Parts: sequence; C-alpha cells; structure tokens
Amino acid sequence: LPELDSTLDSNSDQEEFSTPETDDGSTDGSNALPYASSPPDNHRTLRSNPAFDLSSDSNPRRRNRSIVSPSPSSRPYHPSPPSPVALSFGPSTTVADLKYFAERGCIVGLLAALRTPRLKTLGARMLADYAKMPTRRVAVASNRRILQFVQSTMLQSEPCPGEDDSTKDEYADPLWLGREYAVETVRSLTATEESDRYLMNAPGLLQSLAHVARGEPFSYTSSSLGRKMISLASGKARLHACIAVMNLSCGKSNKIEIANIPDVLEAMRDVMLGTHFTSGQVAQEARLKATTCIKNLSNADANDAALLGTPGLVEAVGHVARETCGGEGATTCTTNACLALMNLSISKGNKHRVFRTPGIMDALIAVITRTSPLQHSNSPNAEARVKACSALSNLAIGYDNKIPMFSYPGFVESILHVIDTDGGEARTKACSILWSFAAEMKNQVPVVQRGDILPTLVRVAEEDATTEARFKCVAALTLLAESLENAIPLLESGALAPLMVILHDAGPDPTQWKGQTASWCVGFLMNMAQSDEAVPALRESGVVELLAPLLTLDHYQSLKAAMAVTFVCRYDEGDETYDLLRKTENVIPKIISLLHNTLSGRGGNGYKYGVFTLRSSVGCIASLASGPDFMKERIATSPVFESLLRVVADFCVDGGTPGAIVGGGRDDGHSATLAVRALQSLTQHLIPIPGCSALPFERIMEERLIIALQSFEVCTHEEVTDITRKLASDAKLRIQGG
Repeated sequence: LPELDSTLDSNSDQEEFSTPETDDGSTDGSNALPYASSPPDNHRTLRSNPAFDLSSDSNPRRRNRSIVSPSPSSRPYHPSPPSPVALSFGPSTTVADLKYFAERGCIVGLLAALRTPRLKTLGARMLADYAKMPTRRVAVASNRRILQFVQSTMLQSEPCPGEDDSTKDEYADPLWLGREYAVETVRSLTATEESDRYLMNAPGLLQSLAHVARGEPFSYTSSSLGRKMISLASGKARLHACIAVMNLSCGKSNKIEIANIPDVLEAMRDVMLGTHFTSGQVAQEARLKATTCIKNLSNADANDAALLGTPGLVEAVGHVARETCGGEGATTCTTNACLALMNLSISKGNKHRVFRTPGIMDALIAVITRTSPLQHSNSPNAEARVKACSALSNLAIGYDNKIPMFSYPGFVESILHVIDTDGGEARTKACSILWSFAAEMKNQVPVVQRGDILPTLVRVAEEDATTEARFKCVAALTLLAESLENAIPLLESGALAPLMVILHDAGPDPTQWKGQTASWCVGFLMNMAQSDEAVPALRESGVVELLAPLLTLDHYQSLKAAMAVTFVCRYDEGDETYDLLRKTENVIPKIISLLHNTLSGRGGNGYKYGVFTLRSSVGCIASLASGPDFMKERIATSPVFESLLRVVADFCVDGGTPGAIVGGGRDDGHSATLAVRALQSLTQHLIPIPGCSALPFERIMEERLIIALQSFEVCTHEEVTDITRKLASDAKLRIQGG
C-alpha cells in the first residue's frame, strides 16, 4: 500500500513487478523478489507484524507452496525500474497470504491472479479490511487497479473470459460474499473526504454503486407463474452501496455531479420504495441512507431540475415521509424526507410542481398531524414537524397554490391543530401559511367565512408577546381587511383591540419600532377605514388620536396613517376635522404618487408594488376629493385625472382589460366606482356650473374622459349601482358643457 510502497499510490497502469514465472516455479532471477517467511496465521497477528508497516524483511524463507512466487536469486535485488510479475494462488490460500504480497507492493499482480469466486472473495475481504483503516483509505482509493477490481467484482454474475465455466453457479449465488466485500470496500473508502476525488473520478463507479443499490446484478428464473427476477446483491451489499453514495453526497463539490447521474437517482428512489428487499430491517436502514442522500442532493439548488425530473422520485420521498411517521411519531428518516421536500419547494418555479405531485400533500399533512407534542416529545418528532410545516409554508407562498391548498381536504384543520398544540417554530410556520392564504384576494372572504381561522389569528395576536407567530397573524389580519366584506366580522372577532395595543406600545416614532408588526397594524387600520360600516367603530375606538402623531412625520408610515385618517374623517365636518386634515396636507403628494406607482406596477419610497391595493389609493383620492376645497385644489391636476381616467377605462372601455395582483381591470368594480366618485367631485369643483367653464386640460383629455364615462354609464357590472352611474353622467355633462 502507498505508505508502504510508493508504487501503490500511483494511478498509473504500469505493473510494478516483472519477474516472469517459469514452468517449475523458478525464475530467471534478474529482478527476483526473495521468498518471504510464512505469513501469520490470522489477521490479528498480521496487524501486529512489523511487515504490515513495510519494515524490511531480511533473510526470508520459502513460503507455503500453495502460493507460487518468484524464486530467490543470487544477484542483488533492484526494486526499480519495476517490471511485471505473475502470481498464482491455490485452493488453500488465505487472506493472510494475500496480505503478505500486498504489503510487498505486489497488489497489481495479486489482483490479476484472483480468478475464482473464492479468491475474489478473499481479495475483496482483504481490501475491505484495508479500507477500514483510516491510515490506508486514501492509499486504497487512489489505486486505479483496486477500484477496477472492486467495481467488476460487485457486479459480477458469471465467469470472466478465461475463467472456469464451472464457477458460474457460485457467481450467480446471492450468498456469494465477494460482491458484498467489494461494495463494503468502497463504502469504507467514502468514510474520509480525502478519498472523494479518487472515487468521484473513477469511471463508472457511481453507476456501479447505483446498480448494486437497486439489487443488481439480477438473475431470472422461469416457472408456471411466469418469469421471476432475483436480486443477486445481498441486502447488506445494497446497504453498503447506499451508504457509499450517501457519504459521497455530503461533499459540496460532489452533489451536482452525483445528481446528474440518472442511475443514482433512480436507485435511491427504488431503495426508498423498498424494491427487491427481502429483509425488513436492512430495507429500513437502506431507506434511511437513500433518503439522506436525496436530502443532501436537494441542498444544491442546481439539482432541482434533475431531482424533480426523475420519474417517481418526489413521490418516493413523500412515501417515505408518510410511512416512517406512524403511531410512535416521526423518525430521522421522516425528518430527512420532509427536509428534502422543503428544499425542493423553495424555488418559485418548483412550488406548484411539488404541490401537484401525487401524495405530497397527504404525506406532509400526515406528518404534522401525527407529531403532536401532546402525544410525542422526542427530538426527531419535533424536528420532522418543523420541516413538514416549512415545506407546506414554502408551497403556500406559490401564487398558483394558494387557492387549491386552502381548499385541500383536511389541510386547514391540520394547520390550526399545529397552532393550538405547538409553541415553537412549527407554530410560526403554520401561521405563515394562514398569512399566505390571506394574501390571495379570492381567499380573503372564504377564510373569514370558515369561522375557525379568524378566532385563531386574533388569539395569537392577543396572547403572544413579541413572537414571530404574532407578526404573521397580524399580517394575515391586515390582508383579510383588504376585502370590505370582512370589516364587520373582523370588528366582531375583537381583532381591533389587540392591534391598537400593539401600535400604542410601539410608540409614536416609527424609527424606534422593532420589527414590522406595528407597521402592519397601521395597514390594518387603513384597510378597515375604507369600510363605511366600520368607520363609526374606528372613530369611537380612538383610531384617529392613535394615528395623529404619525401625520406630520417625514416617514413611510405617515402615508398609511394619513390615508387611514382621511378615510375615517371623510364624512366629518367641523373645525377639529379641518385641522386634522390640514395635518395630512403634506402627505397628499405621497398619496398621489402611490396612485401613479400602483397603476404603473412599481413601488415607491418605503413600499414595494403589491403592498397597497389599487382600491386603497383610489379610495383615498376619492376621500380627498370629497373633502375641503384646499384638498380638492391639491389633487385636481392633470396627472390625477389621467390616473383616475385609466382606472375607469381599464374597467369598461372596449370590454376592459385584465386586472393585476393589486386589482383594477374589468373585474374591479369597486376601484372603478371610487374613481368615478373622485372624477365627479373634482369635475364639479373645476366646473361648478355646466357650460360656464371647462377643464384646464388639453382637448384630448376631455374626449377620453367622455368616452370612459359613457362606457361606465352603460356598464352592467354587478358592483356598479345606479347612483354611481348618475355620478358618471353628471361629470360627463359638466365636461361637455351642459
């Protein structure tokens, strides 16, 4: 071996020995290797023998005749340059005999002389012993001939050319240990990362391990019941192969290369499904290793396409997650399967694909249901629950998944159960899922109508202190308030009080707020204030007084606070209200900018596109337009008219346009109604008496406004009322001049 003989540490194909064998066992003597003393009787003695460390062997004696080796020579022995030597071994050869020659640098000739099932078994056993020694692993792994030998042995099912055909039955015997020792050798070599570069570069080695893991080689028998396939690889051999691949998959630089070999991924899939296993215990161990391997590979984003593209692989991972989480709770295998699904569901492009994979949702629901802390408290149980909830949370973020996941049988109940029974990270992930549901407008009313989600959100907002779970629930409540139908149910659920407490405790200076919870509370009040039915309760609860300190700040929160106050005070009159609205005057340009940005599909200072619905900005403009004259004067500009015109035109001119994530388009009757109200108020401000004045804009603007208002008058959308149609008619007549 290398540390004993440098020739073994080379990847060269050159043979290290060259003393040709004569018919009578003698040699020509030119570079003869002296006879050595008889080898120790067993491996334990061999390990304690100085020869194992390549100490010099002086005065050797003739060895046992069962091994034919070069004869002694009277001439000096020159170890270089190396020349080939031929060895042959008899039926009484032992592992110790083979190790004797291996210690003396004869490994290539030794391996070449192993031409029977028994000798190959001994050779594989010898290599397996060496591979278990930490100091020998790199030496063994770096030798190309050794890797070639174990690779051919692990898949051998019939005699090689030149071998005795009578050994065919031995090679085809599932109990032949040569295969098992060969795979065990590779498994032991993978225990050290220093061996990786040699093993990964060995041609076909990963494919060979994959074949063994699947149960290859196979033999076939025929009977009256048909043709039957029998795996020649023992359960232990398959387990060794799985461990070897798993160990290699730990290497950061190995992951992508391994995932690009379809044979490996298909083998891991079959092992996870328990294909061709006869021993239940071995099958379980191999399944754990295969699942861990897939988990390791899923840590590299670049492997997503290969993993998702392997037929049945994701289904197999789901199968493992479900089958390994039973009455006793989860196992490490469950956790690794859930972790693999979590990794695969991170990428935006993967979310819907993983969700629609058969069995995945049922598997993850089963895990979070069967891992209740009320029943189990073991560590794998808690970790599996967190990973399963994380995978579900990732999937729920997917835009195409929000509606079908919300309606998936038993899913919402399982999520609420996690929130009720868990106090850690799993609870936070479950609350994130409710947040994702609320982010879909089409889910908002059904979420509230269910009757069980809203009380849970309010309870977490009330009971939790500064946890992330509370933040998620506050965000969900804010999004649910975007739908006006939810305003009264939200008030009746008691959602207003805890959110006002959070905002009060945060203080009047947004720069001192910790986290985003208080910011979401301001957004909740802004959304709720857009409901006419909710305004009296908000006014009575002191919402205006709570938000007043934010109005004069040069901060993003002043925008939301000003919009909320504008909505709440839109029907109020009197000096107090006038003074309060004067405080919002400096925020009006930000509100106008918000409307422009929303229609243009972009964010602004302190917010991203999608944070505000179109209805919010248009509604705020409508409220300002119905306010005091100083507000009308600030917003009766060409850019504001242009934006309001676009909202109406997108709704009803020439059939309208598709909406965006923030609303608008032919389906958003509420935003169009608000835009018509604002146009009528501003037009009346600019043209108090029809025919006596005109809009201070270009003629083309007036023509487009008339077309949009006429289209609105005849619109049959269910959200458009006759009152709003009359407002459109009034604005049109004023523009036309009577």
